[in-house]
Amino acid sequence: MRFKFFLVLFFCTVFFSPLTFVYGQTDLSGRPVNTFSRSYGRTGVFLDTGLYRLDTEAIANPAPLNQWQTTTLVYDFKAGYITDNHVYFGAEFSSRSDNQISLNSTAGATTGLGVGFFSDKGLHFRAYYLFNSTFGNYGNGDGYKIDLGYMKNMTANFFLGVSLAHAQTTYRSNPMIFAFDTWNRRETYPALNLGVIFN
Repeated sequence: MRFKFFLVLFFCTVFFSPLTFVYGQTDLSGRPVNTFSRSYGRTGVFLDTGLYRLDTEAIANPAPLNQWQTTTLVYDFKAGYITDNHVYFGAEFSSRSDNQISLNSTAGATTGLGVGFFSDKGLHFRAYYLFNSTFGNYGNGDGYKIDLGYMKNMTANFFLGVSLAHAQTTYRSNPMIFAFDTWNRRETYPALNLGVIFN
């Protein structure tokens, strides 16, 4: 409940703040506020984060001992550099948790290095090589991730957007499973993205 409250508060702050009305405004130096394409047309350090949350609930009749709930949270933290030609070079750290209420909780994390491209119209594409991936008892994982998304500037340097991510990871160790070979995990999920660029 607290998470939903802060999410609603954030959206209200962004969309109803005077700072979000960028047309005809100037920044602190008196220059016009840049559009998305002009902002990304300059070189700069770009920091952004993605958030995905899924709540699932199933109840059978009779309800006692037949109720199942799970919450999945994925946080993607990215840091990169955008060149004059809109080419992106960066790194990512992703953290996730799968909480099955009253039963178990599984956490995981991964690190990635990637390249991408940001178009003048706000569309972007990024591809990452993932390594040092873990998920519960599974470890020694590597793979790839592809992000396709759209971002729009809300102020001169602050951006809000959405993306669709597809990741595939192969885990090569699990001390809890005898004679373990490999385990392949694939997932596709949407995310809300927040970003800021420093020029």
